[in-house]
Amino acid sequence: MNKGNFTKVNVAGDGACYFHAVTGYLELDKNAKKLKDDKKYTYFKKGNASQLRKKVVAWLRKNLNFRLPNGLTIRDDIEEDITRRPDLNSINDYLDHMSGEKAYAGQIEITATANILNRTIRTFIHKGNKLSNVGLGYEITKSKKGDIYLYHNLGVTKAKGLHHFEILYPKSKGLVITKTDYDKLRPKPKRTVRKSKPKGRRTVKRRGKRP
Repeated sequence: MNKGNFTKVNVAGDGACYFHAVTGYLELDKNAKKLKDDKKYTYFKKGNASQLRKKVVAWLRKNLNFRLPNGLTIRDDIEEDITRRPDLNSINDYLDHMSGEKAYAGQIEITATANILNRTIRTFIHKGNKLSNVGLGYEITKSKKGDIYLYHNLGVTKAKGLHHFEILYPKSKGLVITKTDYDKLRPKPKRTVRKSKPKGRRTVKRRGKRP
């Protein structure tokens, strides 16, 4: 895919970058066409990411027997992941760990999110001057909603760690961002101008007899 067709928007690298990226994408869906420049949009809202994480963990708990396109189940995927994690011993351990605010999300959580939102999620990396599919993602075949595009940074970033999810938002949907230092952007506070009351004529009372 041509990377020139997308605007890459960075999100906080606090362990919840995947959830920030998805919720930020959803916010852009609501507000992108209203934007005139990059200073009028807040891409990072911690509460939104936390709420999505809770929904994802709840969905996983209820859908352990959900059958994946490769024939395996969510339970199989989690158990396979546990074998590579000496700090986890059970599915409950995995889900309890994923409930934490700094737990890094992967393919299992992408699958849950796509099904919760009923939207295909596609993830890309840079390969030369193109965007290449990294293998992470989940396709909802019957969904009529637009796809969610994410960028998976496998190199060193400003955020902590080497793996970082970011937003890839289609420019055709109305968003244009020119600056590259997205992590320093904040919305401008609205300035309220107080209108001064028109000065009236002072009435001076004079002592003395009336004429």
